[in-house]
Amino acid sequence: MADKTELSDVFGIRPTVNSRSYVDRGGLDEKLSYVLSAGRHVVIHGDSKQGKSWLRAKLLGTDDVIVVQCQPGTTTEQLLQQALGALGIRSEIKQKSVGTYEGTMEFSGTGELGVKILTKLGFGAKLAGKAVRTNEVESQPIGQTPADLGWVAKVLHAAEKQLVIEDFHYVSEDNRREAAYLFKALGDLGVFPVVIGVWPTDHLLSYYNGDLEGRVEDIHLTWTDDELNEVLRMGAKELSIGMSASLRRDLVSDAYNNVGLLQRLAESVCREEKIFGLRSDSPYLTPGDSLARARSAVADSMQGRFDNFLDSFVRGMRRLGHGLEVYRYVLWAVSEAEDADLQDGLEQPELLARINDAAPSPIRSADLTQALQRIDRLQSKINLKPGVLMYNRRTKRLFVVDKSFLFYRRYGRPDWPWLESDFDPTNDLAAKEPLDLDS
Repeated sequence: MADKTELSDVFGIRPTVNSRSYVDRGGLDEKLSYVLSAGRHVVIHGDSKQGKSWLRAKLLGTDDVIVVQCQPGTTTEQLLQQALGALGIRSEIKQKSVGTYEGTMEFSGTGELGVKILTKLGFGAKLAGKAVRTNEVESQPIGQTPADLGWVAKVLHAAEKQLVIEDFHYVSEDNRREAAYLFKALGDLGVFPVVIGVWPTDHLLSYYNGDLEGRVEDIHLTWTDDELNEVLRMGAKELSIGMSASLRRDLVSDAYNNVGLLQRLAESVCREEKIFGLRSDSPYLTPGDSLARARSAVADSMQGRFDNFLDSFVRGMRRLGHGLEVYRYVLWAVSEAEDADLQDGLEQPELLARINDAAPSPIRSADLTQALQRIDRLQSKINLKPGVLMYNRRTKRLFVVDKSFLFYRRYGRPDWPWLESDFDPTNDLAAKEPLDLDS
């Protein structure tokens, strides 16, 4: 007897692919399958909670990948060490120059994967007849030439797994540039990572390293209204319920083209309607009190995130030695902007004009540019994860990359102090708790 379909199998946020409401938009599954075998780097990017990891996991299961999880401060050396560490290989790697690395690796023959890798690297004979000595270890220097990275590439090839680098947006500006050169060098050795992260525009890697132009396949995850409608139709069919066109339209509008937010809203509406799994009575849902309660419930669940957003930014501004006023008015402008402006990105000149219409004394264009270029680093330093705002240096636009910000300010209870006329923050913590955005 088949297991009963539960609501959580269909709608809501979950780490594994929600296949009952998964929509393959525009043949993305087939496109990713093709480029994975085409000898190119793959970049999957878009706003927060747009299904980037789901798309990857649909084609590359847990046993098929080496996953490196980026954190604020992750360096290129750490990317390599973590990749090797996932294979049980201890390494010490240092960067000599751009794209050139040296160090040592310790190969452990323990376990089926370890033996497989050692055998492929030519150490099989040394293991022959020594099955009981499972702690056999070989050390091999990576070398002293520009081909130093060759040993790392050989190991990754021998593992027969796809290298996946998650949350690349946490990597600092300088380290992204170094990583772009590392990826180019790995590609020359036949290793093509899949890079996943939150940023709103294409060609990030080739921006940092022009040699990657034509060698990177960008998959920018966005959702149209029709595609989000299809998520709702598929999910409703799995639960044997009906959703009116007007309800689907309201949910899609509230989601701001974000599938993660749509999933949360759809689950919340079903819960308000007491639908927790497959129904035999085929209820028909329309907009009404349950939708209003669902919106409130989802907004309330965001309260902690945006309280932290408020507290972290205010405290962060108080720790700055300079630039406090610029960030204050950036936050003011973002909070006051129309939804469409924040989805399309606020152009730097337009942002400056809005700020100077409100600020008591003019903000210089150079000061605004510097603040915007550091806004990723500021959010990282104040431990705001994932970030809400992102500045694209190439297009000179400021984006909201977490669409829950737009939903929360519409249906939640935001209390942004920077919108108050008497808000007058000082950098009183700059001496005691300095916040250095240059390091």
